[in-house]
Amino acid sequence: AKPFKAELAAHKPISYTEQSSVTQEIKIAQSAYENIRREFDSMVNRIGSGKALNLGQLNEVINPLVDSITRNPGASIWLARLKSQDSYTYRHCIAVAIWCSVIGRQIGLPKKELALLSMGGMLLDIGKLKIPGAVLNKKQQLSEREFSLVKKHVDLSLKMAGDSSRRIPQAVMDMIASHHERFNGSGYPQALQGTQIPLYARIAAIADCYDAITSQRVYAKPIPHALAIKKMYEWRGYDFQPELIEAFIQSVGIYPTGTLVELSSGEVGIVIKENPGKRLRPQVLVILDSDKKQLEDFSEIDLAIHVGENRKVVEILKTLEPGAYGLDPEALYI
Repeated sequence: AKPFKAELAAHKPISYTEQSSVTQEIKIAQSAYENIRREFDSMVNRIGSGKALNLGQLNEVINPLVDSITRNPGASIWLARLKSQDSYTYRHCIAVAIWCSVIGRQIGLPKKELALLSMGGMLLDIGKLKIPGAVLNKKQQLSEREFSLVKKHVDLSLKMAGDSSRRIPQAVMDMIASHHERFNGSGYPQALQGTQIPLYARIAAIADCYDAITSQRVYAKPIPHALAIKKMYEWRGYDFQPELIEAFIQSVGIYPTGTLVELSSGEVGIVIKENPGKRLRPQVLVILDSDKKQLEDFSEIDLAIHVGENRKVVEILKTLEPGAYGLDPEALYI
Protein backbone atom coordinates (compact mmCIF):
# COMPACT_ATOMS: atom_id res chain seq x y z
CA ALA A 1 0.00 0.00 0.00
CA LYS A 2 1.30 3.43 -0.93
CA PRO A 3 1.63 5.93 1.91
CA PHE A 4 -1.07 8.59 1.72
CA LYS A 5 1.30 11.43 0.77
CA ALA A 6 2.62 9.48 -2.20
CA GLU A 7 -0.90 8.54 -3.24
CA LEU A 8 -1.97 12.19 -3.15
CA ALA A 9 1.12 13.36 -5.03
CA ALA A 10 -0.17 11.43 -8.05
CA HIS A 11 -3.20 13.78 -8.06
CA LYS A 12 -0.99 16.90 -8.20
CA PRO A 13 -2.62 18.52 -5.13
CA ILE A 14 -3.48 22.21 -5.08
CA SER A 15 -3.41 24.60 -2.14
CA TYR A 16 -6.78 26.35 -2.07
CA THR A 17 -7.21 29.77 -0.48
CA GLU A 18 -10.47 31.43 0.49
CA GLN A 19 -11.55 33.88 -2.17
CA SER A 20 -14.79 35.16 -0.64
CA SER A 21 -16.50 35.45 2.71
CA VAL A 22 -19.32 33.14 3.76
CA THR A 23 -21.72 36.09 3.61
CA GLN A 24 -20.71 36.81 0.00
CA GLU A 25 -20.84 33.15 -0.97
CA ILE A 26 -24.23 32.33 0.57
CA LYS A 27 -26.48 33.56 -2.25
CA ILE A 28 -24.39 31.79 -4.90
CA ALA A 29 -24.27 28.49 -3.00
CA GLN A 30 -27.99 28.74 -2.30
CA SER A 31 -28.89 29.06 -5.97
CA ALA A 32 -26.46 26.27 -6.95
CA TYR A 33 -28.14 24.05 -4.34
CA GLU A 34 -31.62 24.88 -5.63
CA ASN A 35 -30.58 23.99 -9.19
CA ILE A 36 -29.16 20.67 -8.03
CA ARG A 37 -32.36 19.97 -6.15
CA ARG A 38 -34.44 20.61 -9.24
CA GLU A 39 -32.18 18.41 -11.34
CA PHE A 40 -32.30 15.68 -8.71
CA ASP A 41 -36.08 15.89 -8.79
CA SER A 42 -36.23 15.37 -12.52
CA MET A 43 -33.62 12.60 -12.23
CA VAL A 44 -35.87 10.76 -9.77
CA ASN A 45 -38.86 11.23 -12.07
CA ARG A 46 -36.89 9.94 -15.07
CA ILE A 47 -35.83 6.86 -13.13
CA GLY A 48 -39.39 6.38 -11.90
CA SER A 49 -40.65 6.32 -15.47
CA GLY A 50 -37.93 3.87 -16.56
CA LYS A 51 -35.71 6.36 -18.41
CA ALA A 52 -31.92 6.51 -18.23
CA LEU A 53 -29.94 9.03 -16.17
CA ASN A 54 -29.01 12.23 -17.95
CA LEU A 55 -25.45 12.97 -16.94
CA GLY A 56 -24.91 16.08 -18.99
CA GLN A 57 -27.54 17.92 -16.97
CA LEU A 58 -26.11 16.68 -13.69
CA ASN A 59 -22.63 17.94 -14.63
CA GLU A 60 -24.01 21.36 -15.45
CA VAL A 61 -25.64 21.83 -12.06
CA ILE A 62 -22.73 20.37 -10.07
CA ASN A 63 -20.05 22.70 -11.44
CA PRO A 64 -21.36 25.94 -9.86
CA LEU A 65 -21.56 24.19 -6.48
CA VAL A 66 -17.96 22.97 -6.80
CA ASP A 67 -16.85 26.48 -7.79
CA SER A 68 -18.50 27.85 -4.66
CA ILE A 69 -16.84 25.20 -2.47
CA THR A 70 -13.40 26.01 -3.89
CA ARG A 71 -13.90 29.74 -3.19
CA ASN A 72 -15.16 29.23 0.35
CA PRO A 73 -16.58 25.92 1.58
CA GLY A 74 -18.33 27.57 4.54
CA ALA A 75 -21.54 28.45 2.71
CA SER A 76 -22.00 24.94 1.32
CA ILE A 77 -21.15 23.40 4.69
CA TRP A 78 -23.95 25.48 6.16
CA LEU A 79 -26.30 24.22 3.46
CA ALA A 80 -25.27 20.61 3.95
CA ARG A 81 -26.03 20.91 7.65
CA LEU A 82 -29.50 22.42 7.24
CA LYS A 83 -31.63 19.46 8.15
CA SER A 84 -34.58 20.88 6.27
CA GLN A 85 -37.93 19.26 5.68
CA ASP A 86 -36.82 17.66 2.41
CA SER A 87 -37.04 13.92 2.35
CA TYR A 88 -33.91 12.30 3.79
CA THR A 89 -32.90 10.68 0.50
CA TYR A 90 -32.89 14.00 -1.32
CA ARG A 91 -31.07 15.99 1.21
CA HIS A 92 -28.70 13.17 1.95
CA CYS A 93 -27.57 12.84 -1.68
CA ILE A 94 -26.84 16.55 -2.05
CA ALA A 95 -25.24 16.82 1.39
CA VAL A 96 -22.97 13.84 0.64
CA ALA A 97 -21.96 15.48 -2.65
CA ILE A 98 -21.00 18.60 -0.67
CA TRP A 99 -19.08 16.71 2.04
CA CYS A 100 -17.15 14.70 -0.55
CA SER A 101 -16.14 17.89 -2.32
CA VAL A 102 -15.21 19.62 0.95
CA ILE A 103 -12.91 16.74 1.95
CA GLY A 104 -11.45 16.68 -1.57
CA ARG A 105 -10.71 20.41 -1.34
CA GLN A 106 -9.07 19.96 2.05
CA ILE A 107 -6.62 17.39 0.68
CA GLY A 108 -6.01 19.53 -2.39
CA LEU A 109 -7.66 17.53 -5.17
CA PRO A 110 -7.95 19.57 -8.40
CA LYS A 111 -11.32 21.09 -9.27
CA LYS A 112 -12.25 18.56 -11.94
CA GLU A 113 -11.78 15.78 -9.37
CA LEU A 114 -13.99 17.67 -6.93
CA ALA A 115 -16.69 17.65 -9.61
CA LEU A 116 -16.32 13.86 -9.98
CA LEU A 117 -16.49 13.44 -6.20
CA SER A 118 -19.69 15.52 -6.11
CA MET A 119 -21.23 13.55 -8.94
CA GLY A 120 -20.40 10.29 -7.16
CA GLY A 121 -21.86 11.66 -3.94
CA MET A 122 -25.12 12.41 -5.73
CA LEU A 123 -25.33 8.94 -7.27
CA LEU A 124 -24.18 6.71 -4.38
CA ASP A 125 -27.68 5.83 -3.26
CA ILE A 126 -29.86 6.14 -6.37
CA GLY A 127 -30.32 2.36 -6.28
CA LYS A 128 -32.37 2.85 -3.11
CA LEU A 129 -35.12 4.28 -5.31
CA LYS A 130 -35.70 0.69 -6.47
CA ILE A 131 -35.89 -0.78 -2.95
CA PRO A 132 -39.32 -1.01 -1.26
CA GLY A 133 -40.01 1.96 1.01
CA ALA A 134 -41.33 -0.42 3.68
CA VAL A 135 -37.82 -1.87 4.06
CA LEU A 136 -35.93 1.45 3.89
CA ASN A 137 -38.30 3.11 6.38
CA LYS A 138 -38.59 0.27 8.85
CA LYS A 139 -38.24 1.44 12.46
CA GLN A 140 -37.22 -1.94 13.90
CA GLN A 141 -33.99 -3.75 13.21
CA LEU A 142 -33.89 -5.27 9.73
CA SER A 143 -33.99 -9.03 9.33
CA GLU A 144 -31.03 -10.61 7.56
CA ARG A 145 -33.08 -10.95 4.41
CA GLU A 146 -34.09 -7.29 4.53
CA PHE A 147 -30.51 -6.17 5.19
CA SER A 148 -29.24 -8.14 2.21
CA LEU A 149 -31.93 -6.43 0.14
CA VAL A 150 -30.70 -3.00 1.34
CA LYS A 151 -27.12 -3.98 0.47
CA LYS A 152 -28.34 -4.60 -3.09
CA HIS A 153 -28.68 -0.82 -3.54
CA VAL A 154 -24.97 -0.80 -4.44
CA ASP A 155 -25.52 -3.10 -7.44
CA LEU A 156 -28.71 -1.28 -8.40
CA SER A 157 -26.95 2.12 -8.27
CA LEU A 158 -24.12 0.72 -10.43
CA LYS A 159 -26.54 -0.67 -12.96
CA MET A 160 -28.49 2.61 -13.18
CA ALA A 161 -25.27 4.60 -13.52
CA GLY A 162 -24.01 2.13 -16.15
CA ASP A 163 -27.20 2.58 -18.19
CA SER A 164 -26.92 6.37 -18.22
CA SER A 165 -27.04 8.39 -21.42
CA ARG A 166 -23.25 8.80 -21.47
CA ARG A 167 -20.42 6.84 -19.95
CA ILE A 168 -19.82 7.59 -16.29
CA PRO A 169 -16.13 8.06 -15.41
CA GLN A 170 -14.59 4.96 -13.82
CA ALA A 171 -13.61 6.87 -10.66
CA VAL A 172 -17.30 7.62 -10.04
CA MET A 173 -18.29 3.99 -10.69
CA ASP A 174 -15.62 2.87 -8.19
CA MET A 175 -16.98 5.31 -5.67
CA ILE A 176 -20.52 3.95 -6.02
CA ALA A 177 -19.24 0.36 -5.87
CA SER A 178 -17.10 0.75 -2.75
CA HIS A 179 -18.60 3.44 -0.49
CA HIS A 180 -19.72 0.80 2.03
CA GLU A 181 -16.27 -0.80 2.22
CA ARG A 182 -14.45 -0.13 5.49
CA PHE A 183 -10.76 0.56 6.07
CA ASN A 184 -10.27 -2.59 8.19
CA GLY A 185 -12.02 -4.85 5.67
CA SER A 186 -15.32 -5.13 7.57
CA GLY A 187 -17.46 -3.48 4.86
CA TYR A 188 -19.40 -4.75 1.88
CA PRO A 189 -19.81 -5.90 -0.92
CA GLN A 190 -16.20 -7.11 -1.34
CA ALA A 191 -14.61 -6.71 2.11
CA LEU A 192 -11.80 -4.64 0.58
CA GLN A 193 -9.38 -3.04 3.01
CA GLY A 194 -6.98 -0.13 3.26
CA THR A 195 -5.92 1.34 -0.07
CA GLN A 196 -7.53 -1.53 -1.99
CA ILE A 197 -10.55 0.75 -1.56
CA PRO A 198 -10.36 3.51 -4.20
CA LEU A 199 -9.59 6.98 -2.78
CA TYR A 200 -12.95 8.49 -3.80
CA ALA A 201 -14.81 5.64 -2.09
CA ARG A 202 -12.78 6.14 1.11
CA ILE A 203 -13.83 9.81 1.03
CA ALA A 204 -17.46 8.92 0.27
CA ALA A 205 -17.60 6.50 3.23
CA ILE A 206 -16.81 9.39 5.60
CA ALA A 207 -19.23 11.81 3.92
CA ASP A 208 -22.03 9.24 3.87
CA CYS A 209 -21.55 8.19 7.49
CA TYR A 210 -21.30 11.74 8.88
CA ASP A 211 -24.42 12.91 7.11
CA ALA A 212 -26.37 9.81 8.12
CA ILE A 213 -25.58 9.94 11.84
CA THR A 214 -26.27 13.68 12.10
CA SER A 215 -29.65 13.42 10.28
CA GLN A 216 -33.06 12.37 11.52
CA ARG A 217 -33.62 8.85 10.21
CA VAL A 218 -36.63 6.65 10.67
CA TYR A 219 -34.81 4.33 13.07
CA ALA A 220 -32.40 6.73 14.81
CA LYS A 221 -32.23 10.22 16.28
CA PRO A 222 -29.59 12.57 14.90
CA ILE A 223 -26.49 13.09 17.03
CA PRO A 224 -24.92 16.56 17.42
CA HIS A 225 -21.95 17.53 15.28
CA ALA A 226 -19.38 17.55 18.11
CA LEU A 227 -20.34 14.02 19.15
CA ALA A 228 -20.39 12.80 15.53
CA ILE A 229 -16.85 14.11 15.03
CA LYS A 230 -15.68 12.49 18.28
CA LYS A 231 -17.19 9.11 17.32
CA MET A 232 -15.79 9.19 13.80
CA TYR A 233 -12.36 10.10 15.17
CA GLU A 234 -12.56 7.00 17.37
CA TRP A 235 -13.44 4.92 14.29
CA ARG A 236 -10.33 6.03 12.38
CA GLY A 237 -8.13 3.11 11.37
CA TYR A 238 -11.13 0.78 11.74
CA ASP A 239 -13.82 2.18 9.49
CA PHE A 240 -12.03 5.11 7.93
CA GLN A 241 -8.57 6.09 6.80
CA PRO A 242 -6.95 8.16 9.59
CA GLU A 243 -5.55 10.85 7.25
CA LEU A 244 -8.95 11.38 5.62
CA ILE A 245 -10.73 11.62 8.99
CA GLU A 246 -8.17 14.25 10.04
CA ALA A 247 -8.80 16.15 6.80
CA PHE A 248 -12.56 15.97 7.31
CA ILE A 249 -12.32 17.29 10.88
CA GLN A 250 -10.00 20.07 9.74
CA SER A 251 -12.43 21.08 7.01
CA VAL A 252 -15.58 21.23 9.15
CA GLY A 253 -14.03 22.14 12.49
CA ILE A 254 -15.58 21.92 15.91
CA TYR A 255 -18.17 24.62 15.24
CA PRO A 256 -19.04 24.40 11.54
CA THR A 257 -20.54 27.37 9.71
CA GLY A 258 -24.21 27.68 10.57
CA THR A 259 -23.91 26.41 14.15
CA LEU A 260 -26.12 28.33 16.60
CA VAL A 261 -24.14 29.20 19.73
CA GLU A 262 -24.74 30.89 23.06
CA LEU A 263 -21.84 33.06 24.21
CA SER A 264 -20.55 33.60 27.75
CA SER A 265 -21.89 37.17 27.42
CA GLY A 266 -25.42 35.74 27.16
CA GLU A 267 -25.68 36.79 23.50
CA VAL A 268 -26.68 34.29 20.84
CA GLY A 269 -25.20 34.06 17.38
CA ILE A 270 -24.40 31.89 14.42
CA VAL A 271 -20.91 30.75 13.45
CA ILE A 272 -19.87 32.23 10.11
CA LYS A 273 -16.18 31.32 9.94
CA GLU A 274 -13.65 29.08 11.64
CA ASN A 275 -10.33 30.52 12.75
CA PRO A 276 -7.62 28.07 11.71
CA GLY A 277 -5.43 27.36 14.71
CA LYS A 278 -8.11 28.70 17.08
CA ARG A 279 -10.86 26.19 16.55
CA LEU A 280 -12.69 27.04 19.77
CA ARG A 281 -12.85 30.73 18.83
CA PRO A 282 -14.63 31.14 15.49
CA GLN A 283 -16.18 34.28 14.00
CA VAL A 284 -19.80 34.73 15.00
CA LEU A 285 -22.71 36.80 13.71
CA VAL A 286 -24.49 38.01 16.88
CA ILE A 287 -28.27 37.89 16.45
CA LEU A 288 -29.72 38.14 19.96
CA ASP A 289 -28.53 40.41 22.75
CA SER A 290 -27.85 39.17 26.27
CA ASP A 291 -31.60 39.41 27.07
CA LYS A 292 -32.22 37.13 24.05
CA LYS A 293 -33.92 39.98 22.15
CA GLN A 294 -33.28 40.16 18.43
CA LEU A 295 -30.81 42.91 17.48
CA GLU A 296 -31.80 45.52 14.87
CA ASP A 297 -28.39 45.13 13.25
CA PHE A 298 -26.56 41.84 13.53
CA SER A 299 -22.91 42.36 14.42
CA GLU A 300 -19.96 40.18 13.39
CA ILE A 301 -17.43 39.44 16.11
CA ASP A 302 -14.23 37.46 15.99
CA LEU A 303 -13.92 35.45 19.20
CA ALA A 304 -10.17 35.09 18.62
CA ILE A 305 -9.71 38.79 19.35
CA HIS A 306 -13.03 40.02 20.79
CA VAL A 307 -13.25 41.21 24.40
CA GLY A 308 -16.63 41.90 26.03
CA GLU A 309 -17.91 45.07 27.69
CA ASN A 310 -16.18 44.61 31.03
CA ARG A 311 -12.93 43.50 29.35
CA LYS A 312 -13.96 39.90 29.88
CA VAL A 313 -13.00 37.42 27.21
CA VAL A 314 -16.12 36.24 25.40
CA GLU A 315 -16.27 32.57 24.49
CA ILE A 316 -18.76 29.95 23.37
CA LEU A 317 -20.75 28.65 26.30
CA LYS A 318 -22.65 25.97 24.38
CA THR A 319 -24.05 25.07 21.00
CA LEU A 320 -27.82 25.29 20.52
CA GLU A 321 -30.26 23.13 18.63
CA PRO A 322 -31.73 24.65 15.43
CA GLY A 323 -34.92 26.41 16.52
CA ALA A 324 -33.59 27.49 19.94
CA TYR A 325 -35.03 30.91 20.93
CA GLY A 326 -37.18 30.65 17.81
CA LEU A 327 -34.13 30.99 15.53
CA ASP A 328 -34.22 28.95 12.36
CA PRO A 329 -30.76 28.64 10.73
CA GLU A 330 -32.51 28.01 7.42
CA ALA A 331 -34.32 31.37 7.52
CA LEU A 332 -31.16 33.09 8.77
CA TYR A 333 -29.19 31.53 5.94
CA ILE A 334 -31.40 33.06 3.32
